[in-house]
Amino acid sequence: MRTPTLLFACAALALSSVAAEGQSNPRSIKRLNDSDDPLLALTGPIARVSGDAPPGSPPPSRDMRDFEGVWWISRYEYLIGPEPGVAPPLKPEYMRILERRIRAKNRGTPEADASTDCRPHGMPRIMESPYPIRIVQTPGQVTLLHEVAHNIRRIYVNGSHPANLKPSYLGHSVGHWEGDTLVVDTVGLNDKTFIDDEGSSHSAQERVTERIRKVKNGRELEDLVTVSDPVTLTAPYSFRRYYKWRSDVKPAEYVCEENNRNAPEGGVTVAK
Repeated sequence: MRTPTLLFACAALALSSVAAEGQSNPRSIKRLNDSDDPLLALTGPIARVSGDAPPGSPPPSRDMRDFEGVWWISRYEYLIGPEPGVAPPLKPEYMRILERRIRAKNRGTPEADASTDCRPHGMPRIMESPYPIRIVQTPGQVTLLHEVAHNIRRIYVNGSHPANLKPSYLGHSVGHWEGDTLVVDTVGLNDKTFIDDEGSSHSAQERVTERIRKVKNGRELEDLVTVSDPVTLTAPYSFRRYYKWRSDVKPAEYVCEENNRNAPEGGVTVAK
């Protein structure tokens, strides 16, 4: 059972579970806004979350379109920008909000978001979680079963988005194959989550596209992610993430609601 004890549960537990593998020193956001404010120090990355599966572990399918099995992100970033240590291209008013959230976090009073109240983490943040993911493929659907908070993503292959889509935490995802690459389009995301654990804002107009494929003889998944949002971003931006094949791992129970010390009585109000 996993029980979060800090606001950003994924980050806190990841820090303890992979500390032995090293963490860089905190970086400063000052190269984005020329500020010398020490409260704008970014949380450093986890250089490594998952390594390769142990020798002798069952290998992945040779079918490059078969993603079935357990995958685990190889590197975790608290801030999800176009490169490590660089924030998303936020408009000035939303950059100020991000700076406010970073200062609050560094003071020890981080602002709440949906995950504080055990609600889904949103996109693309859920794909950055330092917990394993089991992928299940059935006709017409690819399902991602996340260990973290039991989040579930459903990708409808060769489907289409509903005409009147009600916004939700993880949105609505449709995909199609281009050769060995699964191209995924996610829309219908509500504005109750952050892009990343540092607190980058997105609106209900956020759109996330992914190009997912096997690399390294099928032992890694590469996810090329593009985030666009005409409300909060000056332009779309892209980044890559890699997930290790881990047939030796069985995702564990994760009960966010039990003994959740993050949420005050009466629930959480997300700060805009």
